[in-house]
Amino acid sequence: MSFFKTNAHWLALSTAATISVAGTFFLFQDIQSFPEAIEKLFPKQITPKKAAPIQLGGLKTAAQLVGTSGQWKTEHPSLLFVSEPYLMEPDGPKRPKEGSIHRHSKTNQPIPNSWFLQFGLKLRLPTITSEDTDGDGFTNEEEWLAGTDPTDAASHPAILTKLFFKGETVTHNRISFLQYLGDVSKLATLKITIRRDDAPKRPQTDIKIGDLIPDTEIKLVGFATRRKDDSGIKDALDGSLVNLVDGKTGAKSDAEIKGRPADFVDKTISFELNYQKERRPFITKPGQTISLNAEENYVVVDSSPTSATLKDKDGKMIEVSRSQAE
Repeated sequence: MSFFKTNAHWLALSTAATISVAGTFFLFQDIQSFPEAIEKLFPKQITPKKAAPIQLGGLKTAAQLVGTSGQWKTEHPSLLFVSEPYLMEPDGPKRPKEGSIHRHSKTNQPIPNSWFLQFGLKLRLPTITSEDTDGDGFTNEEEWLAGTDPTDAASHPAILTKLFFKGETVTHNRISFLQYLGDVSKLATLKITIRRDDAPKRPQTDIKIGDLIPDTEIKLVGFATRRKDDSGIKDALDGSLVNLVDGKTGAKSDAEIKGRPADFVDKTISFELNYQKERRPFITKPGQTISLNAEENYVVVDSSPTSATLKDKDGKMIEVSRSQAE
């Protein structure tokens, strides 16, 4: 009993706490059941809901637009709601098929955009002009310049456009007429002194009409007496001529006594065929024929230090220049 007396305040406090917890528990139970009790006393009135009317205005408008199909048409090949692509030109934006965004690398001529689109080439590719789309050895810009189809290997510019002049080697064989001995009325016995001006030590020799000049294929074929003027003066200078012909080339030339020499020119002309399909040299002489393929054959006419002249089957003269890479 002394314990309860001594700790009476703690006992009272514990009892109060227990009662408080128990009261809280029963109150919580009553609160949970309260809504159900209220609902029993005052049941809810359920009101049926009506669906909102459907708005068909947008559908009717769309049907009207579909009916007026002209408003849906476009003049470009893009999608209806996608703008046709434009290219920026110096004078403003233009459609791809208009204007020119590429130029020929050598002539600087503008290449129409429509040409690229015509053959389905990639217009916006920066290197499209230098590409060989059909693999025939010619670039697209070369095909455009020649008017050929860049997508067909059988359609390409002339092979001649890939032939370049390399140079010429000119050798002179000058022959001077120094004197004649004998009766000019008897040509068979006439001796004529000639000199080879371009040969080592410039040798001289006496020959008759019909003879070959030693160490050459050049023949003396004729002689004609004359004066350098027709004044009738007894001592007028002798201007007699000898006639010579090169038995190898058929070239003819005349030499004047103690004056203008006969000049037989031996010229060698060099070309080079240079493109992706074929590379080969040509060493020719005037009068010879160059055959590039079965369809392209050209006669070599002549050359200069900078170019050569060819003649096609129709007689048209064509100048062949050096490669720009040289």
